[in-house]
Amino acid sequence: MIFAKKCFLGFSLCVLVLFNSCQQGADGQQEKSGMTDSTQNADAIKPADAGLLGSDSGIVVIEMHRNEAQLLGFWQQMPISAVKNAIKTNAQLIVNRIVKDKYKMEGGLTVLYKEFPTPGSMDVFVGIPVKPSGKGKMPALSEGFVLETLDSGTYIKATVNAEPGETLPKWNAFAAWMQKRMNTQNQSVAAGQYPYFEYFQDSRNAEMTTTVAQAVLIMKKP
Repeated sequence: MIFAKKCFLGFSLCVLVLFNSCQQGADGQQEKSGMTDSTQNADAIKPADAGLLGSDSGIVVIEMHRNEAQLLGFWQQMPISAVKNAIKTNAQLIVNRIVKDKYKMEGGLTVLYKEFPTPGSMDVFVGIPVKPSGKGKMPALSEGFVLETLDSGTYIKATVNAEPGETLPKWNAFAAWMQKRMNTQNQSVAAGQYPYFEYFQDSRNAEMTTTVAQAVLIMKKP
């Protein structure tokens, strides 16, 4: 049992710190409109997918349905540029808590914003999707840990090339793309709704010679 826990912890930390498997939910299912966004793996997106809304200037936008999810992690005040360090700082703490309380990890590190990302300091949540083991209840929380719930519903997802801490221009481009699609000049009409969150993954270029850092930006459909 001790050996198994050590293996799990080592594997989890490697995955989280390198940002190579930041995908939500169970692997192997396709992401389509009207279906649960279970894998959220941009590499699996096919142009024929019913949920594909379009693409422009390096942004691929998809509409999909997500089931309710819970994230275990911390809220902090920081600018978006500090996200990369926040992930490095909190990854091990969160994984240790998952092991200690025997949660089932449902995906990779996720960054949640209380409001649409803007310059300056914001309320930022760094966490991991979890479920209780078996049919048990969520363990009691302490030491600053919080469980945040992402409601089920229809969401809009944009896949872009960006590293942690460098996604603010991409969020702005995402919002502009949605405003254009909604065909409105009324800036009071939101391009999306809370929750606003992101996770990260790596992909290869067409020649399979360079690793490209990708961010997956998600907000609820207005």
